[in-house]
Amino acid sequence: MALLEEAFLACANLDAEFEPDDPSPEFLAAFPPTDGDDHWSGLLALFDDPLFPSLGAELSGRNGLEDPAHCAALISGTTDFQPWSVAQIIQRCCQATLAREPLGFEWAVTCSRPRPGEFGGGYCAIFADRVKIQSTGKALSQALASGLPSASGESAGRISPVRQRADVTAGRSLSFNAPDIFQDPAFRRWLMDDRPKFTWHKSGDPDEWSDVVVLVDPSLSGEGSDSDMPAHIWDRIIALCRAELGAGGSGDPHIMVRLTNLDC
Repeated sequence: MALLEEAFLACANLDAEFEPDDPSPEFLAAFPPTDGDDHWSGLLALFDDPLFPSLGAELSGRNGLEDPAHCAALISGTTDFQPWSVAQIIQRCCQATLAREPLGFEWAVTCSRPRPGEFGGGYCAIFADRVKIQSTGKALSQALASGLPSASGESAGRISPVRQRADVTAGRSLSFNAPDIFQDPAFRRWLMDDRPKFTWHKSGDPDEWSDVVVLVDPSLSGEGSDSDMPAHIWDRIIALCRAELGAGGSGDPHIMVRLTNLDC
């Protein structure tokens, strides 16, 4: 629990651009530096973008009444929760527990409005030597793919699917609610310039209907239809795709990332 508290506090300070207190020897053993004398480089390496070490989660906990030596940690968050980074920190800090049994958690993606594609979630299973993480979207895609016709023309599922047309291509997508991006002055200038964009925004200040869709190259090399937007925002989109989807194969369609401005 002490290691978890130290890691969460360090992330909060680094994300706020404050210098944390010197790390403990136990912390350095759990997060060995990867960049010379930078004590925090081992922790920052767990994030897709080390410049934004935000977990989107808070830590609380207490010792049990029946077993005071046992401490139950509670990790929760409601905005921009980062399951992969949280899982990595749990794995580093809870090795004694993981030596006895694996740990796991679930997360949900929700929306205040009944919009298609805005709901989902996932699960994470943490072992001493590995982390397994999967979104419900990926699990659903795999389940649907298992029902496609086999080489013999027979479906492996219970329902015969409609034959796919040659001009229809299935792809991957993400929906990312980020009102802070729509408040960014550089992003607003990009959104309102004369270059064509895939957006519902009309004019004036962005509102809840100002959704923007960008296309990201499936290799996640940084290419895409709107890579000319402010670099710090485009890098954030690439990092999100890497965390949630991973790089695709040759011939895969571009990843569609929808930016929403809900609760603006």
